[in-house]
This record gives sequence, C-alpha cells and structure tokens, in this order.
Amino acid sequence: MDLDELLMLARDAARAGARTALAWRDRAHRLLVEEKAGPDDLVSQADRDAEHVIRAVLAEHRPHDTVLGEEHGTSTGRSAMRWIIDPIDGTTNYLYGRPDWAVSVAAADADEGRLLAGVVVEPALGLLTEARVGTHTMANGTPTAALHRDDLTRALVELNLGRPGQRPLAGAMVGALLPHVRDLRRGGSAAAALAQVATGRADALWAPGLQPWDCAAGVLLVQQAGGTVGDLTGPTPGTWPRSGDVLAASPELWKPLQALLTAVYPEGSSQPA
Repeated sequence: MDLDELLMLARDAARAGARTALAWRDRAHRLLVEEKAGPDDLVSQADRDAEHVIRAVLAEHRPHDTVLGEEHGTSTGRSAMRWIIDPIDGTTNYLYGRPDWAVSVAAADADEGRLLAGVVVEPALGLLTEARVGTHTMANGTPTAALHRDDLTRALVELNLGRPGQRPLAGAMVGALLPHVRDLRRGGSAAAALAQVATGRADALWAPGLQPWDCAAGVLLVQQAGGTVGDLTGPTPGTWPRSGDVLAASPELWKPLQALLTAVYPEGSSQPA
C-alpha cells in the first residue's frame, strides 16, 4: 500500500468534487433541493453530482475498494480499503451562499477503520488541507503549525448541536463552555471545522452526532497536526469515534474540555445528565 498514492488519489477526487460543486454554485437557483430527515437536513443535485464525480475518480484507479458516501450509501468492494466521502458537508451553508462548506475524502483500512489519508477542500476559500499517516498536515502545500494551545480561556471553540436527541442539551452545553473559553462559533460544517482546528483557525471542536463521512478526513487532519480526537469516553488515536461524538483539540485543551462537557452529557450517551 503506497500512502502517497492514496493521498494523491484522495486529493484528485476531492478536487473533482469541489469543481462540480462550484459549477452548480454558480447556478444554484436551478438546483432541486430536498429535505431528508427534516428542514435542517438538505440535499441537492449538487451533492449527488459531486459524489458521483468523486466515486468515478476513485473507481478509475481503485475499482475494487469499498466506498461509503453520504448520498449513495455503500458500494462494497473486495479489497482491504474503504473510502469515506462527503461531497458537500454543510449543504445548508452551500445553498445559502455561505463559505463554511467542504468536500471531504478519506481512505481507511476497511477492517479496523484505521485512517490512512484524508483531504478536506474548502472551495469557497480556495483551501485544501491534507494529511496521511506518517506526515504532518499540509494546507495548500505548506505544513501547518503544530497544535499547542494550552490556555482554555483563550480558546476559540467550534460547535455542532448534534442529533435531535442531543439538541435539547445545546443550551446547557453553551452554558458550560462559554464562561471558560474565549468564544464559541457554529460554522455548520464538521469537515470544515476540523480543517480549521488542524490549521489553527479554531482551537477546538465539539461536534456530537456525526457520521463517518462528516469527520473521517478531518479527524486525520487534526491528529496529524498533533491534536487529540475522541469522544467523551476518551481519545480514539488513529480513527474516528464510533459514537459519532467528536471532540478535537490540542492535547493540552482536550481533557479540560472533556471535563466541562461530561458535566452536560453522561459518558457515552446523548441523554441529559
């Protein structure tokens, strides 16, 4: 397995998806938009077309790999490789013309879920952040600074509100965090937020209720930049939390944030404490 080749393919696939999404963005008024689980869970033809293009790039070079995508589910392969893709993470932002949306492509071991390579493209910003196992995270070809924030009071924390069962806890969660940090933000794209943490544009992310396609590539970006990722039960080195509850930060901030959040969320649960 050549990790550089995996990263190159992830990069090519993510760029192809980004080009398709941007082409649709210029004529967004013509998009057919549908609600999936509710009014806050949107999908458009741009999402489906971008995923189709990403899958086509992957299939051309690695036709026997499994592919898991948000819009088209799982295509089962025979190899030990699984690709995890989100063609547009932050579809609502995308449809409203806001910049916080991203294209995410990750390669992982199909059996163990070990992350091998990941790319997150933020097309509205012209920014591509990438990493593979054994190398430092890069942003537009330049190594990112190692994550080292150690003062929680000066931390900018990105948030996600979680699954429907977790959303009633949002007020308590904000109340638990806000007195202890510099400020909070909610961008609306977990993939973009993880790329922001990996590149120092945010200091931490708390994003409960994610799916693998939301976070797989971004988790690797943070880990390879020197950060810690896990859920409230502890870190998950080398992979994403199977619970879908993602806490990402520098190692110095991770445990203090875990302590604040476990006062709101019981360990490993989405129900109120």
